[in-house]
Amino acid sequence: MTSHAANNESDASGEPAAGEPFSTAVTEGMVRGLEDAPRRLTPNDAATVTVLAHGSEAFVAKLEMQPGAKVPTHRDATEEFIHVLEGTGSLTMDGTTYSVGAGTTIFMPANAEVSFENGDAPFIGIQVFAGPEPAAKYDAWKPVD
Repeated sequence: MTSHAANNESDASGEPAAGEPFSTAVTEGMVRGLEDAPRRLTPNDAATVTVLAHGSEAFVAKLEMQPGAKVPTHRDATEEFIHVLEGTGSLTMDGTTYSVGAGTTIFMPANAEVSFENGDAPFIGIQVFAGPEPAAKYDAWKPVD
């Protein structure tokens, strides 16, 4: 399937270079297959994010983490949802720890204090930010070919 998106600054592959933001200036519809979605890798190679959709009002990604990977304590400015497709882990939100696994849907309110520790198997989830601003953290991740 071929991508169709409006006004993205990118290299020949359609992927923004490291440090360049994913476009939020979507001015027309977009249909894109998973194989055409831009991917980013954490600096420590422990996780990847595949950007499924990134508009002016929301962000949707496939999040994959290596066994034992950790997300440090942080707060995001918008609501966030993660639906776990594979794997298990431990999510701490506002001081309460939850065990999560395949089939679990997580809702994190805006500005909730959260951290995550992956279990001993790969983790795959669908991530949605209710506004695209928190996804800017992925701009610093390395593009994946």
